Amino acid sequence: MSRFTTYAIREISSSFLLLLILLSSILWLGQGLRHIELLTSDNVSFISYISYILLLLPKILIITIPICLFLSVLFNINRLRNDSELIVLWAAGKSEHESLLKPIFLLALLIYFLSIILSLYITPYSLNEIRHKIIDIRSSGIHSSILKEKKFISPVDNLTIFLQERVGNKITGLLIHDIKDADSPQTYIAENGEFIEEDNKKILRLFNGNIQIFERDENKISEVEFQTYDLNLAPYNKQEGGHIYADELYTDQIINNLNNKQIKDFNKYEREQFAQLHSRIANPLYIFCFALIPLIILKFSKKPGDSFLVPISIVSVVAFIFQITQITTSNLLIDKSNLVFMIYVFPIAFILIIVLLIFLDSFALKRFLNVK
Repeated sequence: MSRFTTYAIREISSSFLLLLILLSSILWLGQGLRHIELLTSDNVSFISYISYILLLLPKILIITIPICLFLSVLFNINRLRNDSELIVLWAAGKSEHESLLKPIFLLALLIYFLSIILSLYITPYSLNEIRHKIIDIRSSGIHSSILKEKKFISPVDNLTIFLQERVGNKITGLLIHDIKDADSPQTYIAENGEFIEEDNKKILRLFNGNIQIFERDENKISEVEFQTYDLNLAPYNKQEGGHIYADELYTDQIINNLNNKQIKDFNKYEREQFAQLHSRIANPLYIFCFALIPLIILKFSKKPGDSFLVPISIVSVVAFIFQITQITTSNLLIDKSNLVFMIYVFPIAFILIIVLLIFLDSFALKRFLNVK
C-alpha cells in the first residue's frame, strides 16, 4: 500500500468518523428528547433511560453511515483539489482512479462489512431489546408522576383522575372516574389518597370518601361510603400487542420462519419478513455507490480554478437518487416478493456504471453531459 493510499484513507476516515459522530449525535439527541417522558415513570431510572436510548443508535447509524461516507469523500476530494495535491500526483503520471480509487474502495469495503454486521445482527437485536423495554414500561402500571394538580389526567383510556393538591405520593381532594366496565361506570371521591406498593402491586389508597356506581340497566346510581379503600391499579395497565414487526426479528428467526416456503405461498407477514431479510443483505451495497460517486467530480473539476458547483450538484442529485431507489425497492419488495432480484440489481448496476464513468475519457463525459 502506497504512502498516499494510507494518507488518503486516514484523511477520509477521520472526516467520516467526525461527521458520523456529529450527525448521529444530533439525530440521537432528537430521538432521546422524544422519549424524555420515560423519565417521569416511577419505575424508569436515569440509567434505564440511557440504556433505552442507546439502543436507538444502531438504527440511526444505518441511516447516517452512507450519508457521512459520501460527504467525507466529497469534502476530501475538494480539499485535495484546492490544495493542488492531486495536481502533483497527476504530474507524476498517476490518474485520479490510480490515486484515489484504491483508498476509497478499501475504506468503503471496510465500512461495508461493518454495515453488514450492523444490518444483520446489531440493529435487529437493538430493536428487539427496545420492544421488550417498552413492554416492561407499559405493563408496570400507572405512574403517579404523570398526575398534575388541578388537572384532569387520563393515564389510560378507561380512567380519568383529578387531584386538588399533591405532596410526594400523598394526595388531597381526589376524584376518579372509572369506565373499565362500560355498563357500570364508577366515580370515586375521596378527601385524601396515597400511592403505595404492596406485594409488587401499585395501589391507590383512598381515605374518607364514597363510590358512586351508575347501573345502566336499571338507570340508577348507588353510593357506597368508605373510610379506607384500596384501588388496585393493575387492571388499568396497558397491554402490549403480541405482534412483532419484521425489523424486530433476528435474522436467523426470519430464515427459520421462511425455510422451505415458496414465495407464492407467503402471507402478508411472511412477505414483510422476506423483504426485511433481503433489505438487510442488499442495502449495505449502496455503501460503494455513495463512496465512489464523488470521484466523478474529478472528470469536470481537476484544478483549483475549475468550477465546482455543477459537478457537486450532479453527484448530490445522483446520491439522492440512490437513497430513493434503496427505500423504494425495499418497500416494493413487501408487495412484490417475486421482484427480489431488483433489490440486488440496482446497487450492483449503479456500482458498475460509476466505475465505467470513472475510467471513461473526461472529454467524452463532459461532452455527453454538456459541461464545459
